[in-house]
Amino acid sequence: MFVICKPEDSERFHEELISIEEELFSSLGLHFKILDMPTEDLGAPAYRKYDFEAWMPGLDRYGEISSASNCTDYQSRRLSIRYRPTDDIILPTGKKGKAPLQFAHTLNATAVAVPRMIVSILENFQQSDGSILIPKVLQPYMSGRELICRKSN
Repeated sequence: MFVICKPEDSERFHEELISIEEELFSSLGLHFKILDMPTEDLGAPAYRKYDFEAWMPGLDRYGEISSASNCTDYQSRRLSIRYRPTDDIILPTGKKGKAPLQFAHTLNATAVAVPRMIVSILENFQQSDGSILIPKVLQPYMSGRELICRKSN
């Protein structure tokens, strides 16, 4: 997921991206945690980043399944993504003028890292007989099936 917005809106959009991911993982019934990443773990573009980690029984630990980053104007400066505020300004001459161009803020979130998500679902919903319970929210996309199991010979 990507967002390009005005600087004053970037925190709100960051929270919205996090909320979308949180709702997605909750609806799948995954055990996950959200980490507010420390500065030393951020890449150059990120001003703030949250990682989502789901429990992965095969690893016996939590593993990253998604992230959401607010890159402020780092990427827009490199790509020259600018916008002009709609409010006119008063020039030194006292006349109205157009506001100068400003750099936009950019944000991104993984939403679903498909391979890691599949591993997390398979490991967390595997039954003792090897079958996999399909999370309720995915059953309509699986022709209503509730279980994945071996075909009988």
